[in-house]
Amino acid sequence: MVFKKPLMFLQLRDPVLRPEYFPIGTAEDGLHEGFAEIDVNVPEQVRIIITFYQEECMYLKIAVCLALLTVFHTEAQTIALSGKVTDPNGKAIQRAVVQLKSRNLSDTTDTGGAYLLSAEASAINDAVFSQNAPFITLKSGILFVNHQKKEPVRMEIFDIQGKLIETVTGSPKTTSVFRYNLVKHVARTGMMIIRVNSGQKTSCLRIIPSTIYTCVSAVTSEVNKLQKQSATIDKLDVSAAGYVSKSVSISSYRQTLDIPLEAESPGECTQSRPVNTTVSGSGPHKVVIETNSDPGINKGTIFRPEDLAPGKNYPIFVWGEGGCSQNGLSNKAAMGEIASWGYFIIADGTPGGGGGGLSKASSSGMGNPEAFYNYITWAIAENRKPCSAYYQSLDTSKIAADGFSCGGLMAINASGDPRFAAIGYTSSGLFSADQTLYKKIHTPIKIMNGGSSDMAYENGLRDFEDMSALGIAVLYFSKTSAGHGGDLNNGKGDFNTVNLAWLNWQLKGDEGSTGKALLIGPNCKFCKASGWEFKSNKLQ
Repeated sequence: MVFKKPLMFLQLRDPVLRPEYFPIGTAEDGLHEGFAEIDVNVPEQVRIIITFYQEECMYLKIAVCLALLTVFHTEAQTIALSGKVTDPNGKAIQRAVVQLKSRNLSDTTDTGGAYLLSAEASAINDAVFSQNAPFITLKSGILFVNHQKKEPVRMEIFDIQGKLIETVTGSPKTTSVFRYNLVKHVARTGMMIIRVNSGQKTSCLRIIPSTIYTCVSAVTSEVNKLQKQSATIDKLDVSAAGYVSKSVSISSYRQTLDIPLEAESPGECTQSRPVNTTVSGSGPHKVVIETNSDPGINKGTIFRPEDLAPGKNYPIFVWGEGGCSQNGLSNKAAMGEIASWGYFIIADGTPGGGGGGLSKASSSGMGNPEAFYNYITWAIAENRKPCSAYYQSLDTSKIAADGFSCGGLMAINASGDPRFAAIGYTSSGLFSADQTLYKKIHTPIKIMNGGSSDMAYENGLRDFEDMSALGIAVLYFSKTSAGHGGDLNNGKGDFNTVNLAWLNWQLKGDEGSTGKALLIGPNCKFCKASGWEFKSNKLQ
């Protein structure tokens, strides 16, 4: 390999051995007047670092050379792309995906809409500062500060002469990890001194670049000409739910680029209104009850966690009332308990509403599921609307239905809809076997009934047997001492405990004591308990 550059030292380093320095020349050798030419046989696994002397700084600084390698071996290109993704008004878009497909790089924007793409030639080795700063890690040129208490972070970056280069602060809201891309300072600064303050912790770090690749100031005139001929070297692909995806040209792999996205359809959003009723549950979330006048939701009542934000990913749960009543508060204690554990619930009926019963008929009799279809269609659409309070707060791939008595029939009649991931019904069951409906079921089923005094007992048991014969995954619980509806009016009663554990297992993957383990297996609370009847098919 031949180098023609104003060089002073050539350093050869492998991943294990200490670096070896080979003097190439000095100022007296005429390096400032011409070129030093050397011929080096470079073995595999050896890292090349070329350094030169800067008189004004009086120290050896890592220079970025090997321009020809940059042109002909693009895998050695430093990549340090950062910026924000916003709407046209400058509002940050969280959870937007920014991709540099040519390098297989991708990042998802944080709460401030920021993204970072950094790769290979970051010039900084990965590290965990375990002795002096166990809360700091370095990966691909990105400094991560982990602060479990979500404390503010202040970081100061100095060059080797003690000159302050930049001060960075962060005030975390929904994450306990602060990150910052150091790559952009490497070529200009070389070694950096970094002071990090997080809460009561202060650490000072020295970052020394170990591998440098590209230096625009050192490239040959031929390479400069080549770069000028092509201002666009690659592109970023950006997408976000509810926004029009776009491709953005980049002229350098080291730049800051803010990217605005247009909404798919500006549309309109109707603000929900709070209901003058309070509920609470044993979960970590405060619960809000509200209604919305939009078509599709104006006949339902919303129970949800108070805290909404992109990335919350609350599963969606629709509930039908006993007698198909149109009072959305009929089972408010049960709904409040479930919502407190992180579920977005739409109960059929408005607060204090009336009517229902036989008027909610379907082709199978009572329990028309049309309202359920409207509710989930509305929720899915709201989750994609940037103007909605629910934007990106819901997990539209995790949707379940359940209900009491006639409301349970709404759930089982909706079981053929592919948008549902789980179905349950409580003190309910079809009036007669319906093989056509059974064959449409594509999700696991949970049946929670009372004992023989429950008017739905025989129907629910027959449904279990018929579904099992068809190979459908189904659980059946019967609290033998309970009548119709059991203790459903108690949010923490046995009926609702089973219903919540079912949702936790099916929609959140909870296999512990608040999910699967409560319902099936050696530690199942009700499977072998006195006063309970339990059956299972294809669920274990």
